[in-house]
Amino acid sequence: MKIDLVMWTFNGAKTLEPVLKQINSVIPESVVNQKIIVDDGSTDQTVEVAEACGWRVIRNEGRGISDGANTALRHVETEWFCSFEQDLLLTPKWWSLISKWCGVAGVGAISGMRFASQPKGLMALQNYVAKKYRGERYISSWLKSREISSFTLGKTLDNTFYFTESLRCIGGFPKLKTNAGVDTVLAYKLKQAGYEWLVDYTVRSIHLRNGLMDELKHQYSYGLQLKEIWRNVEVKAGVKPPINKFGVFSRLFISPLTGMFVAFKTGEPSVFLVHPLIRFYYTWGLLNSEF
Repeated sequence: MKIDLVMWTFNGAKTLEPVLKQINSVIPESVVNQKIIVDDGSTDQTVEVAEACGWRVIRNEGRGISDGANTALRHVETEWFCSFEQDLLLTPKWWSLISKWCGVAGVGAISGMRFASQPKGLMALQNYVAKKYRGERYISSWLKSREISSFTLGKTLDNTFYFTESLRCIGGFPKLKTNAGVDTVLAYKLKQAGYEWLVDYTVRSIHLRNGLMDELKHQYSYGLQLKEIWRNVEVKAGVKPPINKFGVFSRLFISPLTGMFVAFKTGEPSVFLVHPLIRFYYTWGLLNSEF
């Protein structure tokens, strides 16, 4: 079996070299057909770093992740392919754990989990969420209201193995105006088409972060784009969004209590501040949304 590897980049030179070197070391060269990076007009050394690591760089035919992903898909030649993002450092076990699902009937995509590189509070919070919500059947009775939300847990584009036909039969990656939410809409569209997106919760790759503010900016950005993501889930996938405005505000309201509870459960006191801050920035982004 041969597979293509794809990535979409924009000014990612700061993290790209270790990320690409790790991919090159984790995935056996004997199974790789192409290594393709779709660049979105980077003004730093992204292209030079990518080429030095042995990846072919092509220009995004549009702008953003939706267009970058679909540009990459048009160049895929193999039955299965992998996608990665520029700030995800693969665990050394990634290939051995993920590739075993290749060829399983009805599977359209397989992903591993990712956890922030820092700070401790964010790491503890993400680990707690992954442990608590992994797979709906594990959710305790008092958390059944989160069953729908947990459907997308771990389903991201940054370390995923795809059955190429599953993407092409639904018209490629969802075309969104936003950069966030492509994976969310894709998860529902694959389900609608009869494909399963598996998440292996034993795969633990590292999401490179510069600190808490880096994550808070990401949450704010996601909140800004949330209305458009919701609209696309309804229009393109035909299902109601997993959460509404009331849900967002109610979670912000109880976030100090939730943060205190998770801080106690994890033994990491800083979660008490980290969780409410994340909820605040997420909600702030939603309030400032222009969509």
